[in-house]
Amino acid sequence: MGSDIEQGRALNMEEDRPSASEIKMTGALFAQLDTKVKRLSSKQGYSECCIYRVSKRVQSVHWQAYYPLLISIGPLHRDDKKRQGMEKEKLRYYRPFIERDGMDKEKIRDIMRSIQNQKERLRDCYSEEFKPKKKSDFIEMILLDAVFIIEFMKEYSNNDEGPNRFEPRTILDIREDLILLENQLPFFIIQEIYDEYNRARQDPTAVPFFDLVTSHSKNYTFLKNIETNLSVKKSRHFTDLLRNFMLNGARQLNGSSNPIMLRHNAVKLRAAGVEFEVAEDKCLLNITFEKGVLKIPLLEVDYHFERAVRNIMALEQCLYQNEAYVCSYIKFMDHLIDSAEDVGLLVGKKIITHRLGNDAAVSVMINKLCENISDPYTYYDDICEKMNDHCDSLLNRMKATLELVYFPHVWRGTGTIAAAVLLMLTLIQTITSVKSVF
Repeated sequence: MGSDIEQGRALNMEEDRPSASEIKMTGALFAQLDTKVKRLSSKQGYSECCIYRVSKRVQSVHWQAYYPLLISIGPLHRDDKKRQGMEKEKLRYYRPFIERDGMDKEKIRDIMRSIQNQKERLRDCYSEEFKPKKKSDFIEMILLDAVFIIEFMKEYSNNDEGPNRFEPRTILDIREDLILLENQLPFFIIQEIYDEYNRARQDPTAVPFFDLVTSHSKNYTFLKNIETNLSVKKSRHFTDLLRNFMLNGARQLNGSSNPIMLRHNAVKLRAAGVEFEVAEDKCLLNITFEKGVLKIPLLEVDYHFERAVRNIMALEQCLYQNEAYVCSYIKFMDHLIDSAEDVGLLVGKKIITHRLGNDAAVSVMINKLCENISDPYTYYDDICEKMNDHCDSLLNRMKATLELVYFPHVWRGTGTIAAAVLLMLTLIQTITSVKSVF
């Protein structure tokens, strides 16, 4: 009896023992998970990540703003069949690149080896993992995309109308595709290929890399007066470059985790006596409110504005959550603008110029930009608080009524009389309020 039990136990142990194939499979899985955990906890991985898939929540408002129209750059839209037609154009750009003086097979191999050696760093730049079918596919993608960007930028900088091989509408679509957050290559690899190319050709007239890419980006109307400085040259890709252009020259902005909302739109602010002036400052973010005067830098809006700004805001939602300065600026403008009348007031004060056909289109666009955008920190609380206090002041509202309704033309010439009338009205209001209490 006892021997039967022992034999049964031995058989069970034999059955529970993993097979060689199971040991191999679990060992491989353990190593795979261990590698993923190490990469996840890698500080370098976190610091390098700068290219993201826009969240479905943000995309839901206007998904077309985040998808390339013609050309895919990088891995996130590489398998999209609608953009496959431009893959031939990448090859057409690649051919003259390798056939120019100074370039030979060995130089191209050096570039390919450089891409391969930086594979992990390149992967860490993306928030999503991607697995090409073949290892060579990764190198091919980076090389062809980088060469296309370099050649397109060079043709664009040498010809104000853009590359001759494309129609004007196609050029505009490509330009817009190159600034989309999901459609990026890290600048460091493009610059490395560009610099290697110029060294091989020994071209002393070659334009520095950041001069090349910034000349392209400044074609956006709302950025045309911005100068290039050191912070701009630290940009990590085209979307980041546009954001740094918008921040260029910004004064120190102090954030708050308890936002104060502006309670009044432009028309109501004007009715409460707030004066509107266009600021001479080139940086859009440098808004001021002093002594009843709101100064806002000129905002130029065209049909390319929305797509660019949406992608900058999406980048801030992912990478700069505690420094979402552009989101905060757009949110301020959203509170200022509720209708076409608000836009009309700002247009009349030369604070906004636009090419959207009518003021209502600008109002709708600004209001939709902030949908589903979170703002854990805001940077215009001090201005909003001052403006709310100004509008809550009975004295300011009565003064504005006198100026806008009763004395629209003679206010400045009869300041003393108007002030006396204002004082009487304030006194009457105070007495009435006291009587109502008792």
